[in-house]
Amino acid sequence: MNFVSTGTKIAGSAEPTENVYLNARREWNERYGDYIAQARSWRLVAMGSVTVAALAVAGMTWIASQSRIVPYVVQTDRLGDAVAVRRADVAVDADPRIIRAQLARWIEDVRAVYSDVAAQRQVVTEAYALVNRNGPAAQQLNDWFAAHDPFTRARLDLVNPSVQSVLPLAGHTWRVEWMETTRSREGALEKKAYWDATLTISVHPPTDDATILRNPTGLYIDSFNWSERQ
Repeated sequence: MNFVSTGTKIAGSAEPTENVYLNARREWNERYGDYIAQARSWRLVAMGSVTVAALAVAGMTWIASQSRIVPYVVQTDRLGDAVAVRRADVAVDADPRIIRAQLARWIEDVRAVYSDVAAQRQVVTEAYALVNRNGPAAQQLNDWFAAHDPFTRARLDLVNPSVQSVLPLAGHTWRVEWMETTRSREGALEKKAYWDATLTISVHPPTDDATILRNPTGLYIDSFNWSERQ
């Protein structure tokens, strides 16, 4: 009896029918796979080019938005001749005269005792404005006011410090000397004493309006130590 092959898989056959589909897939890949791979590569290249172009445009926009004008401050004498020139957009070291004035004022704010509660509160606020909150001076000032509360002391006597000299020592360290006069509430003289203090400072230019109003020069006291002269 003769049998005609129908293309289905026959048990024991050396070449299964599945090879027909594998061969067809292989032929399809050889014919069209390269085109698909090339299209995918071109899409990646195009996306990369668009990204680079976007970054370049953003960079050029940022550069174009930067000011190319450099401001300068020119100091002149009475005749109008230039005696000093500096850039206005670059912070400069604080003027030693301003440092002296601020340190003298700070000593007076911390050591003074007034009968006026509002005035006393104002000088205490000003004293804290010049203290570096991240340095030892903050805790030192807290300890001083805790042990010598000016509001409590004002019930008995008043203190008037008068700064006599403010001199630089070395680096960022300054020495302040002053005379301190203590009087009773009635005005009677109780004591006169001479004091000196050593203060370490740093300058951090302010960057916000609130700080500018409190401490426009950005001068801060990092640590201090004082004692009465014998």
